[in-house]
Amino acid sequence: MSTAQQPSGQPHLGSSGADGIWPPRLGRIVFGALLAGGIGWVILKSVYPIFEVPPEMAILPNPPPTEKIIELEKVQYAIDGQNFSIVFGLTGAVLGAYCAVFAFVAKGLRPLLIAAIAAGALGVVGANLSNEIFTRIRLTSGSDRVLLGITFDAMKQAILGYASLWGLIGLGVGVGVGSFRGGAEMVTSGIAGLAGGFVTAMLYVLGVGQLSPNESMSHVFPLGSSSQVIWFLVFCMGIAAAIALGSGENAKRQDSMQTDSRDQEPLLY
Repeated sequence: MSTAQQPSGQPHLGSSGADGIWPPRLGRIVFGALLAGGIGWVILKSVYPIFEVPPEMAILPNPPPTEKIIELEKVQYAIDGQNFSIVFGLTGAVLGAYCAVFAFVAKGLRPLLIAAIAAGALGVVGANLSNEIFTRIRLTSGSDRVLLGITFDAMKQAILGYASLWGLIGLGVGVGVGSFRGGAEMVTSGIAGLAGGFVTAMLYVLGVGQLSPNESMSHVFPLGSSSQVIWFLVFCMGIAAAIALGSGENAKRQDSMQTDSRDQEPLLY
């Protein structure tokens, strides 16, 4: 009676073909997302703000007339929307591109383009939605808001504001990453990216509320540099992890481990 190793000629999920890099590896796509988050912070510090309120409008007499205050708020809202559109359009494009590159390397040209364009465009939409939500929070001092029959307090509005921005960016990244396989995978990955943005927003707001209760959450992004870095990294990482796990990365790893285990079992003759 002798033992022999089972031949390893059967293709695994980890082979070099298309199935070998789908679904995207968790570690690789998260690493790419972290790099993109760092670049997003650099973009924010480098280009924001591009547009500013004209000095003649920013300086108000004392006491300021009500109509001047209303006019200034409208102009500031519009200018903020333009600035945020540029910052988060670029950030979304970078996040989409880096996630696709680190997930698929040279085979991911189409996913790279789709992810960058989709996440960049949706980043612009999300930035304007987030701007509206946080502007209202500041103007009303965080008073409750009713949307679709649901009452949102200041904390829930902050969650909604961050989720509107990062959820849409995540949707674009997920659609781009899923385009590597196309069809249902685009939908699955897109939903995973959207959910990743929403879940990360909830965890971020709750975590900041517990760990740093004095931290302001009435703006589209945190005001302090260190808080901004953490904010970018947390959301980019959350989106990337959600896309990998939602695309079946965990199931793939388990299947691969089971297959390797079967290959190593000796056969008895």
